[in-house]
Amino acid sequence: MRIAKPTIGILTLSMISLSGIFITPVIGLVAEAFPQASLSSVQMIVSVSTLTALVGAWCTGKLVQLFSRKTVALLGIAGVLVFGFLPFIVHSSLSVVIALSGCLGVCLGLINNTLPAFISEHYDVEQRQGMMGKQVAFASIGAMVFIYAAGMLGTVAWYYAYLVYLFAAIVLLVCWFTLPKDAVAEDGNRGEQKFSITQALTPKVLFLLAAGFFFLIANNAYSNNLALLVAQNNLGDSGTAGLATTIGQLGGLIAGLLIGRLAKRITNHLLMLGFVIEGVALLVVGFAPNLLVLVIGCFFVGAGLSVYYAQAPFLITVLEKPYLIPLGIAAMTTANALGGFASPVVVNAINGLFGSTAAGAMCIGATMALIVAVVLGVTNYQKHCLDAVR
Repeated sequence: MRIAKPTIGILTLSMISLSGIFITPVIGLVAEAFPQASLSSVQMIVSVSTLTALVGAWCTGKLVQLFSRKTVALLGIAGVLVFGFLPFIVHSSLSVVIALSGCLGVCLGLINNTLPAFISEHYDVEQRQGMMGKQVAFASIGAMVFIYAAGMLGTVAWYYAYLVYLFAAIVLLVCWFTLPKDAVAEDGNRGEQKFSITQALTPKVLFLLAAGFFFLIANNAYSNNLALLVAQNNLGDSGTAGLATTIGQLGGLIAGLLIGRLAKRITNHLLMLGFVIEGVALLVVGFAPNLLVLVIGCFFVGAGLSVYYAQAPFLITVLEKPYLIPLGIAAMTTANALGGFASPVVVNAINGLFGSTAAGAMCIGATMALIVAVVLGVTNYQKHCLDAVR
């Protein structure tokens, strides 16, 4: 019973950890509401939160020196509630909506950087992998449920989609009573710890950041080119691409729930497995001759992504001292964001040499993922990381 309350709090908090994408179904409706704005400007109501989340991620390292992790997490939840709901009331200016999305992103940075620290503090190494998987699974559940709800609410008016953020009030209440206040803050010792990015960026951590950078290049090659692949190969329309994306989220959900069992069998190579699944799945998607094969490939792309997002934060919690975990997670978040940002530039530059097809982009992403998988396997990277704490 002692760990039941933290588990409830962590999984409830996880359900809003992807709230920056909740309103993606109404992007088209927003574009219609602001015909004078460019499509890129409209898309910023989603993309800006990804960038500002980095600000929140790095701020977490400083805030946890001053407050408990629970306080920082509650601050993030309250921010998601306020800045997520405000566009329902103030929606006459696209610039204001974008600014509020940016503020929401900062709050998401606080949430996503404290989650791994909570898991690290309340679960031993063996339990931690399974809990990380559940955290990813509940994030997927939240994304699927609230994206669907936002789409339904958006049929009334585009700004009605923002009502989904009221769920954060329930999350705030649950987490207030279930998230534990970390012992370091209670003992008053946090101020004695000196935070240094050079302490956090050890060789093993830098290796993990590089792996994550290339993983996000590979995964974004998929997300950036899926709809184009469907059209080029005459596999369907935009609805088909949406279905395939949803199946990918389902794959991520199922994989997240299975992480605990997988960790008992292949503890030393689970990160490598994520890269292998991603690489092979991208090849399946790239060469899919029909819709069924495409959907199967998308399912496993989502599974590979889930394995990565369960393992990378887990390894950060293993490699870093407890008070350095927020800095390590912030560095990982930054590397992932840079990989996602660089993906179209890198992939398109290489793909241009081979005809610039969507299938070619998938193959480039697959090649990167499989090369990193080989490096992880040859170096026994995860085994060496875990041996350090055994």
